[in-house]
Amino acid sequence: MPQQRRRPVVTAVAALIAAGLVAGFALTAQRSGEDPVIGAGAATVTPSATAADGAPAAEGAPRDGTVTITRTGPDLPGADVLDRCDTDSRATVARYDTAALGQVVLQCGTSGQGYEHIRVRHTADWRDVLGSRSDRDWDDAMLTAVQSVLESPPSGYPQDAGDGKVCYAAPVRFDDGSRPAAEPNVRVIVSATTDRVITAFPTDDGGC
Repeated sequence: MPQQRRRPVVTAVAALIAAGLVAGFALTAQRSGEDPVIGAGAATVTPSATAADGAPAAEGAPRDGTVTITRTGPDLPGADVLDRCDTDSRATVARYDTAALGQVVLQCGTSGQGYEHIRVRHTADWRDVLGSRSDRDWDDAMLTAVQSVLESPPSGYPQDAGDGKVCYAAPVRFDDGSRPAAEPNVRVIVSATTDRVITAFPTDDGGC
């Protein structure tokens, strides 16, 4: 008789333990699915528009969506940066933090993309923008424009440009408030798949 009375108690205790284990496993599984992995949600903040050596790649950008080119200022991107382009097409000329794509880079590049492409195809265009108003080089204006339009784009940009590319555009002005006589806007094309600047050029068309 005593043994018969103990069995229900033992059975009840075993059932209670089993239920507790099941609940514990279920709770553990639920938490593992909901709890973020440590560091997974942390955002990495990178310096705004810095060259590979940490030096500023372009001037501070205004916040109204207009590119402002100063008539005097540092030589951009600097000889140390361009010297790397002689040996490495993937060397970084500048980095930009964008709201839409995260970090975007302008590489030394090739005839098809990057600084080298812009130099070969659009040096004359950027010189026309500067005209006689400035002692700046063409790439001073170009890098200033790229930083400004990528980091502080006008409302509605970037726009889809097809083939995995996006387009940014903005008006250009000088620090005295005047605008270039010809092609007073800038357009920048970025690969959304590689986060690289493909090209940047002046245009008389205000959009993409």
